[in-house]
This record gives sequence, structure tokens and C-alpha cells, in this order.
Amino acid sequence: MSWTTQILEDPLWQARHHHGSGAEAGGRRLVKTCLLQAECLVSQLLPESAWNAWKESGSHGQVALADYTSRQFVAASDEALSADVEGNTSWSVGLEPLELLSSSSKQISRRRRHKRASAKPVPPPYILERSDVCCSSPETIRIVARVLVFRNGQTIMSDEGNNHVVESNEIKNAIDAQIRQILSSWSNDCFNIANAMNYVATSVLQHNLRQELQSETGLNAVAFVANAAILPRKSGASQAPMASPPAVPFLAPEGSEMTHTVRIPLSQLLVPFLKSKMVDMHQQDAADSVVLSGLLVPRGVSLIVGGGYHGKSTLLRAVAAGVYNKIPGDGREFCVTVSQALNIRAEDGRYVNNCNVSGFIGNLPAPPPTNGHIPRAPDTKHFSTGEASGSTSQAANVIEALEMKTTAFLVDEDVGAANFLARDGRMRALVMDESITPLLYRVNGLYQTHGVSSIVVVGGVGDWLDVPHHVILMEKYSCFDATAKARSVSKQFSHGHVQYAGRGVVHRLEWDQDEYTPIPRRPSDETAKALDRDTTALGLMEGGTGLAFHQIHSDDSSNSSESDVDGEDDRYIDMSRCEQLLGKKPQLYGCGLAALWILKACRENPGLGLSDLLDRLDREIDQNGLLSVLAPDDSATQHELIEHLGFMYRPRRLEVGQAICRLRGILFEELPIQVNEAKIKARAEEERKKREMMEIWNARRKKG
Repeated sequence: MSWTTQILEDPLWQARHHHGSGAEAGGRRLVKTCLLQAECLVSQLLPESAWNAWKESGSHGQVALADYTSRQFVAASDEALSADVEGNTSWSVGLEPLELLSSSSKQISRRRRHKRASAKPVPPPYILERSDVCCSSPETIRIVARVLVFRNGQTIMSDEGNNHVVESNEIKNAIDAQIRQILSSWSNDCFNIANAMNYVATSVLQHNLRQELQSETGLNAVAFVANAAILPRKSGASQAPMASPPAVPFLAPEGSEMTHTVRIPLSQLLVPFLKSKMVDMHQQDAADSVVLSGLLVPRGVSLIVGGGYHGKSTLLRAVAAGVYNKIPGDGREFCVTVSQALNIRAEDGRYVNNCNVSGFIGNLPAPPPTNGHIPRAPDTKHFSTGEASGSTSQAANVIEALEMKTTAFLVDEDVGAANFLARDGRMRALVMDESITPLLYRVNGLYQTHGVSSIVVVGGVGDWLDVPHHVILMEKYSCFDATAKARSVSKQFSHGHVQYAGRGVVHRLEWDQDEYTPIPRRPSDETAKALDRDTTALGLMEGGTGLAFHQIHSDDSSNSSESDVDGEDDRYIDMSRCEQLLGKKPQLYGCGLAALWILKACRENPGLGLSDLLDRLDREIDQNGLLSVLAPDDSATQHELIEHLGFMYRPRRLEVGQAICRLRGILFEELPIQVNEAKIKARAEEERKKREMMEIWNARRKKG
């Protein structure tokens, strides 16, 4: 098996070398680090049958193979990735995956004190496009890793002397040959063909199922949860599946119209490599498709109800994770959701700028007068705040999701603002002057007007039973169809309900597209110039749940991001409550780099709104690759990426949009929209008729 290699300068080596080389265990001395870019033809990794099948898998198969390769590379023992240089035992070479770079560089002293800290990180169970291992072409796989060069034995030599020897052609050629030998041995010993192709087949099948869900001529649904899936996780801190028992395998309700057996197309060359307990082998009668049985969540408004600790939120989390492909053995491989589904929750304290929340928030009170000045009430069509409440933050999240073309809202009452989600009749009777129109009254209008579905977890507010098309009941971790019973309960308890504020039947208000739908926005030129991609550096905030931007100063470019942000109220992004950012820090960092790309593209394309810019970013990455778009070769951005994390995951367009909207200090400007004169005239005529009817009604009341 032949690997081609290219040795590049390690941007971290100079910083490390400045502090001196460290003596390693066994008398070895680290004298040099480099970056390795190694490539191998996939046809040499896979036998002919697997190679032919892989060629049928497309880009999702390429991402899956790269993901499997990276996991095997990280899992390889230190011995498998290191060896003495052949013919010169004074030197030895080791390869370090970039995924381990941050832990090895920043935690080395801790590892010496605590052996447990040296455990390798467990990658998330999601098949995500990544920057360090990828298919650089449809036929080639590329690995970027760090090379560690050691001087063996107890020979005393200065760092300068060691470096001089390392740079000699003889030693460089010997090291390069040894690197190729290590890679060949690793790929022969650690690369399991059957497991690799199972990764590919599983990922491609999930993608094909998602395409069927999104197709109006296909399943035309929001999510699918396969029978036998293991939804609960081992613990709140783990992404590994819980053992079964005690975990209860998922089973769709018998006799329900939501229970479906679906046939998903899959290349007949890939089908033999698929290994899963969730595949219905009894109905597997075609060579080019796979049969799955489970719960199909239709488009529209669906509720997940049940008692506390019966599995409602667990089911919703599985649906939320379904926007990503998952590895075999995760337990939720065939829990698949449309790609543009988004969690909507309260985020009190978040930043909001120029957002039209008038569909949910209106008639806000004006602040009290000060020094004779009478302030105006906040304009909820252009709402801005640095400290949003729970309700206003969730309203902004809904509107921004609409702006970014979300197709499904995922809502859990446990993390929602109570007064934003619902408001019962007694509270309406007591508090007449209410500024909030709850989501409960809007979900049907949003679906009818924009086609946006909603899946809502409910356990305490029965008014929600008036609005759904389907109701899923979780009881003792088992799933039941409670749609008919919910409609019966709604009919019984809704008798005598009146209209809400005179605007329509309670809980089913229309969504006024002209008034409430967000106008396309774009980051202002002022913001884009302040965060220019070429002069702005990116850092992770403490805790790894936020991003900070700081200017690169020519006199001191080494300043940390934290030092530039401390004391300021802008240039940072809190993503701690963006719950579908499941790739953790590497995906969060990818969001930050993507946000900088968007800000630059915004200046170059003044006519494009945020949603169009996100679409353009996706197209660029699809065509040119993640690294070349967000962190080009040998750029300061790439050096910072290696310094902070070593690698990044590709973020979804929705999380990139969330990052931009949460950037403190960002200013949005609205794009001009074409005025529909016919609609304006029709609206004016409608208002005129309403006034006439009101006058007639008032006249009759006076006579009575």
C-alpha cells in the first residue's frame, strides 16, 4: 500500500521551541515537530468489490470513509504510529492525529500528574465532514497529522545541534521513508474493510432516507424513528447508547397511521455491506433498496406528551440528532430528521438586533419618562436588545429560524419560556393587556403559511391538545398514538371557548405573511469592516461554548482572544444553548470561521441576505472543500486552527446563522423588498370593510 507524503512546517513548533524541548520517557528527546500531509488511493485501501461499491456512494460515502479512517487513526496505539528510523536507531518518529493535538500540547503537565488525563478523547457518534482527514478527490483519501521527531539515547547534544542534524538530507529522507512505512503498517493492520464499508453503507442509507423525508413525492414527513432503536444515552455526560436492558428498544405503535414500513433506495453494491438490527430482513426482497419499519412523524403540528421521566425529551433529542448521520452502533442510526430542523428554546440574556418579532410580541409598554423626556415604546418590528428575556429570545429564535428557511421547529417545554409557549383562559381573563401572543396560537398559521412543521414536547399545558395534527404518547418508555384521544379531550374541554382578542378561533390564529414574516436582512458594512477576515483572529471562550473575535495587532499578534474581549460588550458569541451543535468545540470553531467568511462575502455581495449567504457558503464548501474555503493552506487562519484545536468539523448552515445572529455588537440592515401594490389595495379594502362593520355594530348596540 503506497502513501505519498509531504512534510510542512508546524506553526506550533517555533512557539514550543522557544520554551525549550522536553525530555520524553525512555531517554528520548523531542527535537522537531512538523505537519504531515499524506495521501493514498482509496483503490489501494479497499478490495475491488468494496472499491466499486464505494464509488457508488457519492460525497456522503466519502465523508463516511474519512470519518472511519480518522477514528481508526486516533484509536491506534502509540506503538502503531511510531518506530525507530530504519538504519539509524539514534532517531525515532511518531505520528500524532490532529484530534489529539490540543490535549497533548496544553495538557502535558496534567498528564504527567494524572494518568487518567492521558486517555484519548472519544469522538462524537456523528459522521461529520472534517478538516484533517478527508477525500481530497473522488479517488484519494488525505490525512493531515503531526510528526514528532525524537533523538534516542542519552547522547547530549544542544537543540541547535539536533536541529542541524534533522535538517540534513540523509536524516530527512530516512524520516520520510519511515513515515510512509508507519502509514502502510497502520493501514494494513488497523483498517478493517468490513467495518469501513458498514460505515459507508449506513451513512448513505441515512442520507437517502432523509432525502425521501424531504421529498414531496416521497415520504413528505419530518422525521423517522426506526424500530429497535436505542434512544437513551448512557448518562447525561455521555453520547454512548445505554445498554439494553435496562434501555427499552423503540417500537412504533401498532395500528397507528404514523407506523410505516418504508423502502429506501441503496446501491445494490452497498447493500451487502450494511449490518444493522434495525433493517427488516423479512421484507428485504430487492437488491437495490433497504426496508425499515418505525414511526413516521408527518408534516404539520405534532405533540409528544406523557408523564415526567417517561421518555418525551429523549425522543425529541433523538429527533434533533437526526439531522446528522450517525455511526453504526450508536443506536439511533436510523432515527433520521429533515436537514433543516432546528431546536427552538428560550435564551434569556441573548443579543438580538433588528428582528421583526411583532408576530409574537407587540404593544410593549414605554419606559417611564425621565427629565421631561417621554421615550417611545419599543418597536417590535425592528426589535433590538442586549439582554432578551426568555419570551423575547424565543420569539427571536423563531423568526430568525424562518429567515434561515427552517422547515421544522423542535420545541421542549422544559427549556422554553412558559409565557411564550402558552397562555390559558383564566390568565387571559385576568391579564387583559398582554404583549405576548404565545407560540401555541401561531404553530398552525406558520404551517399553513410557510409550511414549517412543529414537534412540541408537552407535559403540563392541556391547551396544546387543541392544535396538533398528531399526538405521540410516551408511557414507560413505550410509544403510543394518542391522536384520537387528544381530539376527544380537546373537544370536551374546549366547549364554549371564545375568540382570542377578536382575531380568530382560540389557538388557531392566522399568520399574516406581510406583517410578521421576517424581511431579509444582512450584516451591515460597518460590522463586516470591523470584523474583516484578514485582520480578525478567532478564539474559544472559556468552557468551550462561545467564540471571541479580536483584532490582530502588528506589534503584538500573540494576544489571546480573552484579553481583547474582557471588559467589552461585543465581539463574542454565546452558543451554549444551541443544542444541535453536537460536534462540540471543533464544530463551534467551524461556526466561527464560517461567520468570518459570511461577513467577508456580505461586503462582496451587497444584494444578498443572510439566508442567501448561508446557501452560498454551503455551495462553496461542497465544491471546493471545507479547509480550502474556511482555512486556506498556510494562512494565518489555518495556523490558528491548528493552535486551538488541530482540526474542525463542518457546521450546518443553521448553526452558522445562529452564530452570526448571536454576535454581540452586530448590526443588521434590511434589504429592500418589492412592494406588491395589489396586496396593499386589498388590505386597505379589507380594513375599510372592518371599520364599516364595526360602525354598524356600534350603532346597533346604541339602539339596543
